[in-house]
Amino acid sequence: MWEQIGREAIELRRQLHSHPELSEQEHGTMELLAQKLEALGIPCTRGVADTGLVGLIEGAFDGPTVGLRADIDALPIQEENEDLACRSQVPGVMHACGHDVHTAVLWGTAAVLAGMREKLHGRVKLFFQPAEESIGGAERMIREGVLENPHVDYVLGLHADPTLPAGQIGVKYGKMYAASDMINLKIYGRSCHGAHPSDGVDAILIAAQILTAVQSVVSRNVSPTDSAVCSFGTIRGGNVRNQIADYVEMSGIIRTLDPDTRLFARERVRTICEQTAAMMGGRAEFTVQPSYSPLINDDDMVDLVRQTAAGILGEENVIPENVPSLGVEDFAYFAAARPGCFFHLGCGDTEHPESRVLHSCHFRADERCIPLGIQLQVSNVLRVLETYAK
Repeated sequence: MWEQIGREAIELRRQLHSHPELSEQEHGTMELLAQKLEALGIPCTRGVADTGLVGLIEGAFDGPTVGLRADIDALPIQEENEDLACRSQVPGVMHACGHDVHTAVLWGTAAVLAGMREKLHGRVKLFFQPAEESIGGAERMIREGVLENPHVDYVLGLHADPTLPAGQIGVKYGKMYAASDMINLKIYGRSCHGAHPSDGVDAILIAAQILTAVQSVVSRNVSPTDSAVCSFGTIRGGNVRNQIADYVEMSGIIRTLDPDTRLFARERVRTICEQTAAMMGGRAEFTVQPSYSPLINDDDMVDLVRQTAAGILGEENVIPENVPSLGVEDFAYFAAARPGCFFHLGCGDTEHPESRVLHSCHFRADERCIPLGIQLQVSNVLRVLETYAK
């Protein structure tokens, strides 16, 4: 059974990789997965958070409910792996973050657990989540009630990690991924001829001062034992070379791990932007759009996953991750709502070193990670149901 399901899961991954769909457009992916779940006798609900899917496996005996999540959306990237038989057939769209791997592992896990229903003490809810790469489908699914009816007690998720080879996993206690805030800045100056700058207020010069000054937030205002990043990724201003610009727009991100640091960094950056502009005779409008929350693992759940993996892969292949990432991951919303563990599943393709980077046009996964991921998640679920049996 295991080998057959593993082969089918790999074939599903190849099908998904060939036909990727962007965030909020995962209609075909959702329908394909729904049909495959229904073929296993697993009832499911389509259209959760518009393009998401929820399935439910009912055990024969009472017990806790475990939620398993996989994200299903792809990225707006043109795949460059010309030698890959299952390369994307959709121009400009690619599964460059391993979501096809996550989905295949979750389907395979569901297939194995569906065959064990008569022995299960509890239930398993399957969350095929849309829009991880854009608007945060996890939060929308939770708002629509996926953690209730039945009530979900624990959650598990994984992410393909090309920096680890297949056969290894990475585990992190506590803080694993950062919170993200998207920042936008409008700078208003006064235009004049470039030969007479004293007649105007240079919005580009104000922007340059702000770009330098905001780095003091990280270097001088945040404790060296904490972590924060403030990065501006876009800047647009000016019309012609010989005119002082009266308007500049900038956008960027703030990433933090601590809630207090998050609030402090937002307000400190705002103060620097507004007061720097005022000091130079201009005006700044600063806005913050809060994005993903930090992902914080439950230590007891991490212990459970680590012990399970050690029994399957060997202790030496369970890699402790001591430093959190300042990247983001919207499994954070599931982990904030219920005790959970998110871990990294090694998928690095050692024959193609250039492929071992997420969000790259050359990304590819060692498919041997898929049967291993299924085995790990099935074992994790069984251990949770046994450990926390009511």
